Amino acid sequence: MIPMNIDQVAGAAGARILKEGNNPSRRIARVSTDTRTLKRGDLFVALKGSRHDAHDYLDQALEKGAAALLVSRVPAGLPVRAGKKGAAVLLARGTLGALTRLAARQRDLCPAPVIGITGSTGKTLTKDFTAAVLGRAAPVTASRGSYNNEIGVPLTLLEIGPRTTYVVLELGSRGKGHIRNLCAFARPRVGVVTNIGWTHLRYFRTRDSLARAKAELLEALPAGGWAVINADDDYADFLSRLSPSPVVTFGASRRAQVRAEKIEVDQAGKVTFTLRSKGGEKAEVAVPLPGRHNVANALAAAAVGEIMGVDMENIVEGIASAELTGWRMEMIAKPEEITIINDAYNANPVSMRSALMALGDISRSKRAIAVLGDMGELGPVSERAHLEVGGLAVDYGTDILITVGRRARKIAQAAREKGLPRGSVFTTDGVDKAAEILRAIVEPGDVVLIKGSRFLGLEKLVDLVA
Repeated sequence: MIPMNIDQVAGAAGARILKEGNNPSRRIARVSTDTRTLKRGDLFVALKGSRHDAHDYLDQALEKGAAALLVSRVPAGLPVRAGKKGAAVLLARGTLGALTRLAARQRDLCPAPVIGITGSTGKTLTKDFTAAVLGRAAPVTASRGSYNNEIGVPLTLLEIGPRTTYVVLELGSRGKGHIRNLCAFARPRVGVVTNIGWTHLRYFRTRDSLARAKAELLEALPAGGWAVINADDDYADFLSRLSPSPVVTFGASRRAQVRAEKIEVDQAGKVTFTLRSKGGEKAEVAVPLPGRHNVANALAAAAVGEIMGVDMENIVEGIASAELTGWRMEMIAKPEEITIINDAYNANPVSMRSALMALGDISRSKRAIAVLGDMGELGPVSERAHLEVGGLAVDYGTDILITVGRRARKIAQAAREKGLPRGSVFTTDGVDKAAEILRAIVEPGDVVLIKGSRFLGLEKLVDLVA
């Protein structure tokens, strides 16, 4: 956060100062919404959600040394208790709105271009690669983890510092207008759409509706901005027509301006390819995690890097050395030469296909075990999508299949119907039972893929196996 005093914070947030604190001229440089990570001198914003109300933790925030509290209701005696700790108290009509206004003010104070990234799959890894590429040239502020909603995006903007040269934001959507609302205060100059898949159809019902929602990022771009679009996606032309800014395409097909050629996968599943830039330069790129689908994520980052003037050497080094968010094609070596591919953060039909393809590439002469869970938020295509994944598991060489969850039983059904022996297919309702089965059957040399929607908690299997 670009430092601000209490008056400036209150003015930016649209809040009223109830208690100035002992040092109203003190500069606040950090915002927290969680007392577990709050540091002395922070502004604590008490957000109220459907399950938790941070107003219940205001005293904890004071004990940990918060310099100011931003609240929408004032518990009895709070100003007095805050005064004893020397903290300010700011009152706003709604703390989420106040957080957004404060973030918008930080955006106003920062001339750095914002790169917004959305799409059905690959948003987080594309964000990681993009931040690493741009970070080779100058300081970058980027979304942590999957901070991509109405809370995460403001919090990322509030991490902008005086030296920030680029801002990389992941932008999520669960309905019409969500991305438009985020762009209203984030004001991206570059918009990246990774792809249009089958996620969140519970909310959008059709891919056309999903594509229009993702296109809100492109429609928000200024005339002097850039749109970065996947040339291999069947919605590429649709998205290009909606952008008021020039378009740069990426992909493996010849129509892509930033292109991957000679894609190769080694025995460990790691991918290398020849990167051909929009300007015609070529270089060899090593992607630091398995799965040929990650080539597209790296290409999108390379396109952004080229737009921003990063030279080819730094683009290549940035991709190769990127610090990647966990639980996404994370390779873990276990005792007795068991390899686990932890891709348990989330799941949809496109990412399931990609992960199963990677499992096939990595296992080759080894035994491939897939632990696949429910895919959530698929709405009217849920049953069909789960059945298709079961067929794909067989197509990509899965030897043993364990499903977790009620919906995932359709994955097991389709795998059996496509020829996977009944004794090689197991269905479970929860992680503990899946772990029990996996421990009983796993052998030295096996490659195990773990993937399912986030609510299942399949990442726990990593520690429960051998």
